[in-house]
Amino acid sequence: MSITGSGAHGILATLPLYAVYRIHGMTDEQLCRATMLSYLICTYIKEYSGRLSAFCGCGIAAGTGMTLGVCWLKGGQADALIGTLNNMASSVTGMICDGGNQGCIMKGMAACGAAFDSAELALQGACIVPVHGINGASPEETMRNMGRIASPGMVGTEKTIVEIQSEKVL
Repeated sequence: MSITGSGAHGILATLPLYAVYRIHGMTDEQLCRATMLSYLICTYIKEYSGRLSAFCGCGIAAGTGMTLGVCWLKGGQADALIGTLNNMASSVTGMICDGGNQGCIMKGMAACGAAFDSAELALQGACIVPVHGINGASPEETMRNMGRIASPGMVGTEKTIVEIQSEKVL
């Protein structure tokens, strides 16, 4: 279940979609299409953020892919999908990664909650418009901006995280 080099990415990009599929009695084809959309979005964001950074790729990249899969499974068309992306970009993009640890599950839970909220709001027409925050004029620009937050945006954050961790006495 690894995607973009991380099992955690694969879990978050996949399992919530499976839950929606099971709860709503959807077809296997719908699940496969939603999962592929999730993986493509996750991979696109990771292309810009890089493999390792102070950016929580699980919460941000995989969570964003998953939310678009959820929106699509619930009947979202292009406008709702774009709105879902913008809602998610505006909510979790600043989430940091401080190494694989017990906090990862908390970040995954926060991202999952934000993902379901982002999709539901967009399906109801409540979307953060592109002039706000890091949202771009197109979905591609929004995802590139999300990745830019990680690299070069979080280089100083990454250094600070390493310093904090190296100061700990184990």
